Amino acid sequence: MNLSNNWIRVLAAIIIVMPSLIQAQNVSITLSEAVESYKENSLERALVRLEQDRKIGEAISYKAFPNPELSIFHENLNAGSPNYDETTIQISQPLEILGQPFLRNKSSSALNSAAESEFQFKEEQLIGELKSLYVYYWFLSERLRVVENALTVVNEARKSAIARKEEGAFSGMQIQRFNIEYSKYQKLYDKIRSDLNLSRNKLMLLIFPDLDESSSIEFVEEFGIKTISETKDSFVEYALQNRSDLQQLKSLIEASELQYRVEKKERFPDLNLNLGYKNQSNGSEGFVIGGSIKLPIFNQNKGKIQTARSEYRMQTSTLALAKRSLKNEVYNAYEEVAFLGNQWETIQDFSSNKSILETAQIAYQESQYSLLELLDATEAYLTGQTLYYQTIKEYNQALFELDVVSGGKLFSNN
Repeated sequence: MNLSNNWIRVLAAIIIVMPSLIQAQNVSITLSEAVESYKENSLERALVRLEQDRKIGEAISYKAFPNPELSIFHENLNAGSPNYDETTIQISQPLEILGQPFLRNKSSSALNSAAESEFQFKEEQLIGELKSLYVYYWFLSERLRVVENALTVVNEARKSAIARKEEGAFSGMQIQRFNIEYSKYQKLYDKIRSDLNLSRNKLMLLIFPDLDESSSIEFVEEFGIKTISETKDSFVEYALQNRSDLQQLKSLIEASELQYRVEKKERFPDLNLNLGYKNQSNGSEGFVIGGSIKLPIFNQNKGKIQTARSEYRMQTSTLALAKRSLKNEVYNAYEEVAFLGNQWETIQDFSSNKSILETAQIAYQESQYSLLELLDATEAYLTGQTLYYQTIKEYNQALFELDVVSGGKLFSNN
């Protein structure tokens, strides 16, 4: 009896706890949460970060000061007897006396800034692609629901027609027409569901690449139309001040200009300072001081000077071209948003299109609509709702693109 009571308690506990365990596995992800998770888990972003680290390492190597050289000499100078030898300990240190270490250090800092700006720009592009995929998944979800509604109406009408065929209310041709329409919507439904699963898998790989397959993730962000009031010139001005790729080019110009100055100074020889200590077997000892320079007879560093000068000019020209291209990019993205915003003014009335399907279904059941009128209403519902959600999707994708090309003026990648 006690054993039975224990089993009853265990089962009751399981029944009570199980819903909370199931609920714990269902995670709702908004767009901002998806972005944060992407920053933490994305392998693509990790590769971009590693590329940044590599370039920072190169910058550190560029500014490194040359190491000193330690030398030890022992000379055995026997000429019969008595024995005679001497030992010399010497340290040699190259000295760049024209300010090259200072210039290299500033150039290295500029290279670090360029690497950081490059990472930020690539991250902004990756996040923009993630947002675009997220809103595309939302669009497919809404479209699947719309097609499912149309499919349900056609299927119910088809079943009703088949059931009433014996009464002579419907001909075989009408039944065939229902079958064709049903197959058409079923094929469209299967295609959208396949695309939806594909986009979901892409999102999951980007946001949670190592997530257990048993976990259930639900993307819950809802999208609408967010109008913009700023002028396109304000977007251009903001982009010129904040675009990370422009900041990268400015830093590269600073770094290459400093490197050019370093190479020009390298035409002149560096001083190699030698400090040492000498001990002789006869008891004599003392410090040794010396120096040396390389004579710039054959190599006056002309090749590296020309390379550094060309690099500086190339970066300067690249920045000028980038500014021109930026203006076109912002204008095109802004015009796309404005075009879709104007299109929305005429399309948003399609939101009332949702009631068309229900009205047509009731009218058909009451014999107020014919077969063709029901099918036309169903097609109108599907077309109107698809255009409605597609416009919202394209508008938000255009906003995300405008945000990227303007340097984060709209969302700042949040």
